[in-house]
Amino acid sequence: MIRARTALPALVLSVLFCGACAFDPSSLPLPGAGVSGPTYHIRIEFSDVLNLPARAKVVANGAQIGVATNIALAQRDNGADHVVVDAEIGRDVELPAATTAALRQNTLLGDIHIALTTPPDGFARLLRDGDTIPVGQTRPSVRIEDTLAGIATFVQGGAVDQLQDLVTELNGVLPEDPARTAHIFQVLGEDVADLSVHLDQADQLLNGLTKDSEVMNRQRDTLAELLTDSAVDQVSAAVAAIVNVIGVLGGMAPVAHALTWLAPVTQSADSALGAIFPLIFTNRPLDLQAPSNLNALVAVIRDKLIPWVEHGPKVTVRRVNVVPAQGPPVPADDQVEQIVRVMRMIGVVR
Repeated sequence: MIRARTALPALVLSVLFCGACAFDPSSLPLPGAGVSGPTYHIRIEFSDVLNLPARAKVVANGAQIGVATNIALAQRDNGADHVVVDAEIGRDVELPAATTAALRQNTLLGDIHIALTTPPDGFARLLRDGDTIPVGQTRPSVRIEDTLAGIATFVQGGAVDQLQDLVTELNGVLPEDPARTAHIFQVLGEDVADLSVHLDQADQLLNGLTKDSEVMNRQRDTLAELLTDSAVDQVSAAVAAIVNVIGVLGGMAPVAHALTWLAPVTQSADSALGAIFPLIFTNRPLDLQAPSNLNALVAVIRDKLIPWVEHGPKVTVRRVNVVPAQGPPVPADDQVEQIVRVMRMIGVVR
């Protein structure tokens, strides 16, 4: 009898202990943590659900529409692991098949929940009971640990000191007068505003640079030859020669200053030659058969003056008597022809 009384409490304690080990407190519904009324089941795939609590809220457009009921690890066909979250959604909530899911938290230390985002024009096909939001439509949460580690790296890595040095250098560059500093930033603001107005021209500039880069890419072999050692030496020698030529031109500067008095003389000579050349030469100065003042002058000197000086006069005219002709009078045309013939003989006309 004593043994039975002793075994009974031990059995009760064992049952309670085993029941306590199998009991999951998170399975108990908490007030305000679930949804009332009928629900339908969906699955949400995540690549990572670190720190997602049990029975996490499912929120859409700022309102709770469901609750996560189970979190399990699964494996895709390609062998990669992912996490599947089972969720119960209120039956009166319609979610399109293109809904995206992300892990969010309202505060820095708050619990993580599942936030659903519905597209504005994707309600042609809705999620039904048993459907899945694939991993391609989900985003993992930003880990607080990673954020704090990034902040620690920023603070301890010397970035604050570098920022302080940058501010000091900027204060040294800017003028001491605040009005001038304000004017500088005003000009910069106007430049930015003007650039925003002429974005089409900026696009044309960028397109031109893109086309230039494409042309250079097509001429890559030629540019490679120009950048060889021998080509670089040739270009350097050519640049040195150009510099020497510029130096020679610079050395001629004193000579040019000494000859400045020739400028008005040259201008006067140019005017004189402009008046003499048309008088001496015609529009064909190299054609010796063409009539010109120079040819007439040469003919008079060669055919008239030189023979007269060499041989002297042959006939001395003392008196000229005009006797009327005995025959009929000479027509006027014949008289003009005889006069022209005589003038042509003496070289007056040709």
